[in-house]
Amino acid sequence: MSNFSLRLISASILLLIVFLAFYIGPKAVSVLSGLVGLLLYLETLKGIGGYRNNKALLALPLIGLACPFFLDNMVVTILFLAVVSIISLHPKELRWFRLTTVSYIFVSQYLFLKIICEIPEGLNTHQPAFLLMVVIASDTGGYIFGKIFGRNKLAPKFSPNKTLEGSLGAFILATFGWFLFFRGFSENLILEFILVILVCACAQIGDLLESYAKRRLAMNDSGTLIPGHGGIFDRLDSILGATFGYSLMIALGFGI
Repeated sequence: MSNFSLRLISASILLLIVFLAFYIGPKAVSVLSGLVGLLLYLETLKGIGGYRNNKALLALPLIGLACPFFLDNMVVTILFLAVVSIISLHPKELRWFRLTTVSYIFVSQYLFLKIICEIPEGLNTHQPAFLLMVVIASDTGGYIFGKIFGRNKLAPKFSPNKTLEGSLGAFILATFGWFLFFRGFSENLILEFILVILVCACAQIGDLLESYAKRRLAMNDSGTLIPGHGGIFDRLDSILGATFGYSLMIALGFGI
């Protein structure tokens, strides 16, 4: 079986799990987000290390699992963030790298659930569907165009495999997906197009950041959980980046 076929099957199964969670309701989405948070923190601990000298770091996956169920309590959320930050400061080796990574996970999880999904007030399914469409189209376009036309390196210091042609393909397919499925959610098509481009750009930045982190840690993949993709971080890097950009646009009034 080719790597592309394996990636396609794994991605289809993951999408089915996501769709089922959203079909069931906000509690199922919160549970799924908690499990994803747990796995992201576990991969971070495995990659960056430090937990042998600081056993408190082992609490991070549990915090990732619990956070989605306290979104309506800002005091508890801030307390969780403070705990995550404080326990990530030791050991000194890779301190700021570890602190940045765990904070990135924490904030993106909060933004996805609170701003994009609008949990616990309800469950907005249109905004996460738009986000997933842009990210999937971006990843697919980048992969296909990069394989076929890739010649010029996009950011070799961050990721030697990313190309300008792949990046262009990501924008093209994301735009096509918007035009086909989401065109007309506002009164201004130009603003919609700009939103797609910005979210797609943030998705690619998230991908580049994860590639840079893996290069710094001398890792090929963040894990082996997902056949054809690697680890959870390898699959969600674009979504994490896009979550920040889309949450900002929603805050500015460009939600669905």
